[in-house]
Amino acid sequence: MKKRGKILRDTNAGPGLLSIDGVQHPFTLEAHWKSDTPPKVGLVVEADLDEVGVLRTVVPVADTQLAKEQAELAMQAAKAKGGELAAGLTARFGVPTLVAMAALVAGWFFLNTVAIQISSSYRIGLSFWKILGVLNSPATLMTSFSDMGGGGGGGIYAFLCIVALIAPLAPQVWKDKRAYLGGLLPLAFMLLVALMVYLGISDGLKQAQGAASMFGGGQGARMAENVGNEMLREAMRAISIGIGGYLALAASLYLAGRSAIQFLAAKA
Repeated sequence: MKKRGKILRDTNAGPGLLSIDGVQHPFTLEAHWKSDTPPKVGLVVEADLDEVGVLRTVVPVADTQLAKEQAELAMQAAKAKGGELAAGLTARFGVPTLVAMAALVAGWFFLNTVAIQISSSYRIGLSFWKILGVLNSPATLMTSFSDMGGGGGGGIYAFLCIVALIAPLAPQVWKDKRAYLGGLLPLAFMLLVALMVYLGISDGLKQAQGAASMFGGGQGARMAENVGNEMLREAMRAISIGIGGYLALAASLYLAGRSAIQFLAAKA
């Protein structure tokens, strides 16, 4: 039998002593120790015992092997803890809600919500989180988009985004039927951001129209209006919805529908 043990006493002043499963075994360099390095107190060893438990050989365990074993134990403990956490979340929130929340996080923070065709060979993608940075920019929306957008912080929009993200979980901490309406916030927030983007683009083009009309009187104003309308159409055609937008929209629609059903059921 091979078992792990730890050296309690080295062999500098006689036989050494090691502990295996709480049982102490004496050992000597000549009869038991099988290594080029001398034994040290506290060293972890692998002992070979015969059928009746008599010590036959003692071999030190390499530090690399101990580190590997400790890492494997840590991974097993983390997996077990993660499994318990996942089971607890599933039991509390339900699998569909957790899947929808995960899809919302992916759609808002990691995948492109929109793609903008800057030129025939140049296309950029923006996540929902980066769009919030564009909205928070002091520059016009058109300027922010052309400058790749999203480099700054989202400001108040970022705060509202986090609130909307966790709002569907409100019924878990607020025992009121109105808490179910929190599931409507992700969809409402996305629609609000889409409206603000549209209005921001329109406002930028109207400013350009106003500047152009100053140089042509009434006829110049009409020409600027026509040009501005055409530019608005071209700008909207250059913006397409990315996979993140569709994923987040589907998740928010599910959360909104589920929230409405639960609210009506609680109210009834």
